[in-house]
Amino acid sequence: MSQGIFHTTQRRRHPLCYILAAVIPAASLHAAAQGPAAPANASTSSIERLKALSMEELMSIPVSTVTTASRREEHTRDAPATVIIIDRGDILARGYSTLKDVLRDLPGMETIESFFSEIGTQVSVRGITGNNKIVVLVNGMRVNPPGGEDFPFRSDISVRNAERIEVVYGPGSTLYGQDAISAVINIITRGPVHGENGEAGVAGGWNNSREAWGSFAGTFGPDGEYGINGFIQYHDSDLSELESDYPGWWKNYAAVSDAAQPQGLGRSPFREDYGLNLFLRLTTAHSSLQAWHRESERSSSEGFSPILGYLPEAIWGDSSTVVEGRNTLELRDNVSLESCIAWNRYEIDPDTRYVFTIPDRSGGKKWFFDDYKYGIGTSFSGEEILRIDVTPNLQFTVGAMAASYDIIPKSTVPGGADTDTAVVSQGGSFSYIDGAGVTREIPRVTQYRYETYAGYAEAAWQMHPRLKGILGNRVTKDTRFSDAPMTPRAGLIFDLTENLTAKYIFTHAYVAPAPYFGFSTYDNGALLATSNPDLQPEEADSHELNLSYNRENLLVGASVYYGEESDLLVLADRATPVNVVEPEVRLPDGSTRTLVQTANSGSSRNYGLDLYARARFGSISPWASYSFTDFEEEQDEGSTPLSGISQHNARMGLTWAATSRLLVTPSFILRSTPEHGKPGPLDSELDTPYEINLHVLCNATRKLDLFLDVRNLTNHKYALIGVTGDAIPQETFSAMAGARLKF
Repeated sequence: MSQGIFHTTQRRRHPLCYILAAVIPAASLHAAAQGPAAPANASTSSIERLKALSMEELMSIPVSTVTTASRREEHTRDAPATVIIIDRGDILARGYSTLKDVLRDLPGMETIESFFSEIGTQVSVRGITGNNKIVVLVNGMRVNPPGGEDFPFRSDISVRNAERIEVVYGPGSTLYGQDAISAVINIITRGPVHGENGEAGVAGGWNNSREAWGSFAGTFGPDGEYGINGFIQYHDSDLSELESDYPGWWKNYAAVSDAAQPQGLGRSPFREDYGLNLFLRLTTAHSSLQAWHRESERSSSEGFSPILGYLPEAIWGDSSTVVEGRNTLELRDNVSLESCIAWNRYEIDPDTRYVFTIPDRSGGKKWFFDDYKYGIGTSFSGEEILRIDVTPNLQFTVGAMAASYDIIPKSTVPGGADTDTAVVSQGGSFSYIDGAGVTREIPRVTQYRYETYAGYAEAAWQMHPRLKGILGNRVTKDTRFSDAPMTPRAGLIFDLTENLTAKYIFTHAYVAPAPYFGFSTYDNGALLATSNPDLQPEEADSHELNLSYNRENLLVGASVYYGEESDLLVLADRATPVNVVEPEVRLPDGSTRTLVQTANSGSSRNYGLDLYARARFGSISPWASYSFTDFEEEQDEGSTPLSGISQHNARMGLTWAATSRLLVTPSFILRSTPEHGKPGPLDSELDTPYEINLHVLCNATRKLDLFLDVRNLTNHKYALIGVTGDAIPQETFSAMAGARLKF
């Protein structure tokens, strides 16, 4: 990896090069544009309603067609899933900047923003925790890390240029393969819009927060048959000052810092939140080529009790780049063949490391700076999708795909990885002496190559004007496993009245274990983790009943669900009986460890209810949701209830058109006390956490918007549960003011 992809703290604080990179091509394309053209991913109704983006349009109910649930365009009431749409009007009126902002307001989802630096914001969906169980798409292009690692929801997944965001709840493995357990999220970007060819914006405010973005779109060619659009977003912030906002909690960190040598390091926590997101898309009538890149850095201490130090040297940084080409052939009026090839690359910055204290020879403690991490993964995939409309009432979708993976999962590389030479040889090994007295070696760094092949088919039959049936299946062969998982989906959709629809959906899905879990090796002073290449996929069944009432300016919905998972991945650091390989092994220095590994074991179940509604009454457009979820995991040693998240979640907000040029959007999030966490010094902050937010948007002129975005308006100090099970503080009051110029 070129070191230029990542930026030191000093270089990141001068984003002018990024702003120029967005503004210069945007201005050029604006001058060269031949005229407006339809967005590649928007329906005609979307084009018309976005022509002016008036206050009335900003408050309207979102467009009701989706493409993600069945990989073909259909009305939301016909989609075999619960689907929530966030459209351009929502994004502007509510002030969404990144994807994690959107997920914060969705029913059935719980977001923990300081959960763990590697993951970023932890997103639990209907009681199922794990960012590796959510598939994220950009215009249908999968942007998850290729090795199946947790998706990093941080400040580098922009929605500033989104036309709409489609969120499909529940398993989606029939059409999307592995890891589509909890949800499939598709960010659909904007194309050229009548009267607009791009925008540029800046914002800044509390905690030294700053953001800049630009987007462009245009057409070229003799008849305007070619389209281009893209965007860039830069974000940086110092985040909340934990030492002053949570003094009782912070004193534990201060005590660790004061006891370590050299003293005082980390006394003022370093908490920068940096993100960069770029996108470029070229289109013709039947083809597209798109590239997407993200990179971010956070403190590697996020989400922990006083184990890790908030030092400038303690940084987690990573990046992703995805490039996809897609072409559609219209074989007949009712038959089309879509071909897709994609390249995906994920890399951990070799300067990434954790900083913690270890005993020194004098009996005190010193900072340990040599826990460097590195990982890289690439995949190359191809897919063919055949869509056949046998009759207007009978449709088939048939597909086949193949993918090749080359993964070095996250590993410890003493001294940091030199990416110009073979990284595997740089890691060395952990040595230990087993119970039989045999000296054994555990490689720190492993390179793993494998392939997957899949075929799938799904039929949609409108068997009666009011009744539609869905039946599909997928078979996947992964060279890592002997079995070939089958992931069927079946559903019935019944229109009870013109506006009321009932759906029942059954799905079976699976999560392939990321190489990181199988080859996660480390020594944390108590546990010595070894590899387990024989891990098997987690599998899941889901049953869901959805009722939705949809008419002009009113949407009301309810979903009841029940799911079961088996062959759960039990991570090595849990050190349960299934993880223990040997209770005691000896290291060369004479100290002892418990030898552990990640393993498959046990099962779980989740069930719950989501209620949601949105409406428009004159100048007011409210929305609200309530979610209840429960979860239980069964292992040989007993059962574990819902852990670390809230059983009850309520959200509400409204957009008020105070004048023809002014929108005011307050919103409220309320959770029950998170279940089965360790409060520590944050006992009161953990009790029924809530947050009040406010966004104000002013159309100063037809081309200029001014806005104010306030998070945690009342400066309520609250805590959620982090990766270790301890209560961790969340962000306090923050505010950003900005301007958006359309051209």
